[in-house]
Amino acid sequence: MALSMDSISKLPTRKKILLLIVILGIIAGLFTYLVVLPQKEERDRLKVELNQLTKELNEAKAITRDLDKFREQAAMLERQLAEAITQLPNEKEIPEILRKISSLGKESRLEFTLFRPKPEEPQQFYAKVPIELVALGNYHDMGLFFDKVSKLPRIINVVDFNMTRAKGKGEPENMIRASCLMNTYRFIERKPEEKKGEKTSEQK
Repeated sequence: MALSMDSISKLPTRKKILLLIVILGIIAGLFTYLVVLPQKEERDRLKVELNQLTKELNEAKAITRDLDKFREQAAMLERQLAEAITQLPNEKEIPEILRKISSLGKESRLEFTLFRPKPEEPQQFYAKVPIELVALGNYHDMGLFFDKVSKLPRIINVVDFNMTRAKGKGEPENMIRASCLMNTYRFIERKPEEKKGEKTSEQK
């Protein structure tokens, strides 16, 4: 039966209320289905997207912090390497170091009976330069000499050290003979073609 305004107006009050409730329920259902549910789905989708973007942002911030940390560590290692390299003379400076050691011996009133550089021993990025040394002098002067050598700005290690009383004819009683092997080190700079060869092998 079709409803009209006249038929509705003739209905009892209770039925009018029930009809109004039904109409409002239908309107509420349509509003929920057409407006609320789509908005809820869109809100949930945006919430998931926001969480994902927040996660990616936090990861990017963490990577940035780590990157800054790695850059600081790399810069520190570069400084340490540069400082270490300054203690490793190049090939041109080796003769000057040998002259310096000889000069320190004379300043300490020592007599070198042997001062002989030996062939270099190449390592990975440096070469060891051994020096055979035999010196005559008193105990105090000998100690003074090795103390001066230890304070040179270059790395010089003393190995195979041996000290005995000098027994030569006419030698003073306090004269001693010291023999040792001094190792200094030279930085080996790779040639451009070697660096190029390394890059080519890495690319392969």
